[in-house]
Amino acid sequence: MSKRLDSETTEQEVVALLGQDDDNRLRAVLRDLHPADVADILDSLEDIEAKLRIFAVLDPDTASETIRNVHEQTQGLLVERLSDARISAVIERLDSDDATDLLSELPEDRRKLLLDRASPETSRDVQELLTYAEDTAGGIMKTEVAAVREVATVGEVTDYIRRHSDDFHDVHNVFVTDPDNRLLGLVPLRKLLLAADDTGVGVIMETETVAVGVDMDQEEVAHLAEKYDLLSLPVVDDQKRLVGRITIDDIVDVIEEEATEDMLALAGVGHEPLAPLGALETMRSRFPWLGLNLLTATAGAATIALFEETIREVAIAAGLMTIVASQGGNAGVQTMTLIVRGLALGELRPAQAWRILGGECLAALGNGVLLGALSGLIVYLWRGNLALSLVLSSAMVINLVIAAVVGSLVPLGFKVLRIDPAISSSVLVITTTDILGFFVFLGLLTMVV
Repeated sequence: MSKRLDSETTEQEVVALLGQDDDNRLRAVLRDLHPADVADILDSLEDIEAKLRIFAVLDPDTASETIRNVHEQTQGLLVERLSDARISAVIERLDSDDATDLLSELPEDRRKLLLDRASPETSRDVQELLTYAEDTAGGIMKTEVAAVREVATVGEVTDYIRRHSDDFHDVHNVFVTDPDNRLLGLVPLRKLLLAADDTGVGVIMETETVAVGVDMDQEEVAHLAEKYDLLSLPVVDDQKRLVGRITIDDIVDVIEEEATEDMLALAGVGHEPLAPLGALETMRSRFPWLGLNLLTATAGAATIALFEETIREVAIAAGLMTIVASQGGNAGVQTMTLIVRGLALGELRPAQAWRILGGECLAALGNGVLLGALSGLIVYLWRGNLALSLVLSSAMVINLVIAAVVGSLVPLGFKVLRIDPAISSSVLVITTTDILGFFVFLGLLTMVV
């Protein structure tokens, strides 16, 4: 029986065995581990030869589950070095969606060679899934579906599931279709277990079914699964014919992928993986964002240059203006982060922009008054200059309201334009609040000095 890897002990034992010529012992140790734990060991190793040796002693079933769980970089290295026969054996044991993910990363000529070696059913399913965009419902679904007609009885359905047990590794629902394979409803596994064998499926099926189209974005699929607490969703084509299903493991992967993508985009590193890249690739990934930041910083410097005379006359302004810009930038990023998160989770929609903007501006005004009064008081006690303290207080209030407006409208605007709000929102928000913060503070100061 497989067990979890609860400590580093077994991993250290595996590493030690790699230094010995005892594949039987290595095979025995790995046989006691869950495939996900074997995958963790493979990911932790840097030597590709060590990875290959471990993978070579795994039985086909464990190998297929392991390669499904390893990181993308490890999977690519393994597939590149494994023989066609070994990969074919693994593919035959994978669900159609996992097999498609594995093959989609290969060069077209090798993919074709492997599909030619695969069973007709596997080849057909994978080639069908490859026609869908990878970030759509069709791209993440599996084609193994338990589907029956409305006239079937519960006894017939359970016999059908037993006969095809190898095809359905994780049955949550049995789908009911008409003779043209159009989805009519579904029967949860629980209802099948509780109903008498002679009960008609049409009597116990649920007709209020949440189904998704093959072209629906995977993020929207995840929102629906979360909203309705679903373990699986049927996927239909434009004729409402059942073509596949999406299960909870795929939903979790989508949520993790989308969250990671947004987090990396906010940091300006795009799809850069955690594994180290070459220096040139790292440079290419980050240069556009650093270049954009250079341009925006130059715009900020140009704004300051407009008020050289004011800064010369009131030298302390050079320090105080950074306080205004910093507070505005932080407030803008706070607002932007909440908006981006709300859009990503489907909690906010662009149509709600005015309500969102009103609430953020009201909060910003309150914070601006409090922070402005506090900072103005500190400056007055420090410098004894009432005009300077009033300018700082006023600029603080104005820039925090500006930050609320920009932090709300930039990501909402990107959403309306069908651009990922996380891509460059932070750069625009911080730059705008910096430039306008400098302009407002120095402009007001110029008027009173």
